[in-house]
Amino acid sequence: MALITLFTAPKPFTNPHIALIQRNAMRSWQALGSEVEVVLIGQEEGLAEAAAELGFAHLPDVARNALGTPLVSAIFELGRNFSNSPLLAYVNADIILFPEFLQAARAVSAACERFLIVGQRWDLEVTQELSFAPGWEPALRERLHREGQRHLRAGSDYFIFPRSCFEHIPDFSIGRAGWDNWM
Repeated sequence: MALITLFTAPKPFTNPHIALIQRNAMRSWQALGSEVEVVLIGQEEGLAEAAAELGFAHLPDVARNALGTPLVSAIFELGRNFSNSPLLAYVNADIILFPEFLQAARAVSAACERFLIVGQRWDLEVTQELSFAPGWEPALRERLHREGQRHLRAGSDYFIFPRSCFEHIPDFSIGRAGWDNWM
């Protein structure tokens, strides 16, 4: 059984840059190893193909609002119901994760029964496929500190929590202002 299930509702893979940064992020999730399972949620164009290519689970049927935007409540329910892992994490589909992500999840879950780990991102212009071969972290971390910039504190890009938390979430629309602050 995996330690943590990462779930996300990616944007369509129709824009080449969006496709590139989402695939880079998802390949970083693969690099975290066997303690992680990944679920891609939604039926956006190119999503089924990306899931197959990366060996991730794909759950296409998600409740949406009247404008067709997936609902946060439905995304979290699908992510939770897919797996038996003790920890769950919603991660924005363009977020590269370093091994410290798992280290933090392990440390906090060992110390607390109920918790929420929230993360803020660094912005870095990425225009090519990145390598996630063993030992990838130092070079990317150095580039991030040299060229990147910490994003404003207004938004959160991932949430790690135990399966017993956040069982009931309002019907917020994903990608719209405010839902992440509710968490």
